[in-house]
Amino acid sequence: MKPIALLATTCLLLTLAGCRQTSEPTENSSTSTSTETVASTTEETESTQESTASSTKETTEPKEEVTGEVYQGQYELPVQGATGYASINLPLRDAANFQGAELRRLEPGTGFTIIKEENGWLNVKIDGQTGWLDSHYCFVNLPDLIPSIKYNITNNSKSLFVSSGQAIPNVTDQALYESRDMNDRLNKEEYIVPVLYNMAGKIMNAQKAALAEGNTLVIYEAFRPLPVQLNVANQLLQLAQTSPEVMAGIASSPWQIDWFISTKVSNHQVGYAIDVTVAKIDSSKQTKVGKYLVTDIENYTEYPMHTAMHELSAQSAIYTHPVNTNSPTAWQSAAVNPNNSGNVALLQNYLITNGGLTPLASEWWHFNDLDALNGLHNLGGNGDYVLHSTYSEIPE
Repeated sequence: MKPIALLATTCLLLTLAGCRQTSEPTENSSTSTSTETVASTTEETESTQESTASSTKETTEPKEEVTGEVYQGQYELPVQGATGYASINLPLRDAANFQGAELRRLEPGTGFTIIKEENGWLNVKIDGQTGWLDSHYCFVNLPDLIPSIKYNITNNSKSLFVSSGQAIPNVTDQALYESRDMNDRLNKEEYIVPVLYNMAGKIMNAQKAALAEGNTLVIYEAFRPLPVQLNVANQLLQLAQTSPEVMAGIASSPWQIDWFISTKVSNHQVGYAIDVTVAKIDSSKQTKVGKYLVTDIENYTEYPMHTAMHELSAQSAIYTHPVNTNSPTAWQSAAVNPNNSGNVALLQNYLITNGGLTPLASEWWHFNDLDALNGLHNLGGNGDYVLHSTYSEIPE
């Protein structure tokens, strides 16, 4: 969404055990509890006992075991059959190299089905035609590769954007765009969550580390359409003109508005950014996608942070000052915001230490992939489109 920077080393020195011992998760999906009242009459008591016995019988009956294979690849599911999108005007070639003849041009946002990856090229099919695309400039739909992550793209339904706790007119609680589809691969309706193909592996590494400790990533946004980006920035600026508190939150030295919502093309449009938090897994089950077993997280509880998700003000900052956004190491000497929640260290351990991503100085939830950015060689797209459809298939 804007410039980036990593949390200071001193924050990472917080032990993860300490984070878990001192922080209570915030409920994000509820589990039901009930209290039975035993009646005073014999008839009611017997009825309650019968009901309890019946309930016990039901809960102790063995559940049907789900059998299948665990995919032994980079992701939870094969790349084959996943949905991809062109991030720029991209040539489809007849071979996996730059000497391959150009078969056609894909407009930015054009979707396709991935057949396989080979040496940095994606073999794809689109409209009955097959060919090769440079993977550096392709998006991949994350739920197709990492279905265990929880995807909660609130800007599709009820935007959480506020500034200094104040609602932003025509933004807060609004559906800002629609990017959701019936995903034939997953056999359910799911958000469309694209990132640059070369970023997906880092997110997988972060999720693996989280799952190993009984946690999960919760992604609130990846690709964001340019019109949405500009509308949020415009509405926030208008609000700041009438609210001194909001203006102070986004424009007090050393900060300015672009640290909280870019007024031009941002890294969300280019495709190398995600907004994400971490949650404790309360319950999960195994389901199948084709012949492969995947983890389906049913209930989870987000770990509390020092602000709510998408609080657009200096309150959300993880540093006391801006940090060079294109440096992978500048964060190491930055001064940490003393108001940071200890759970920021837990989130960063997954995304930075295990995932190799870099966070943003002004937002605890925002992480970028500088390697994916550098792979674009200054040819990133502007994101001036909305993605409505998936082209996913069940993997073989």
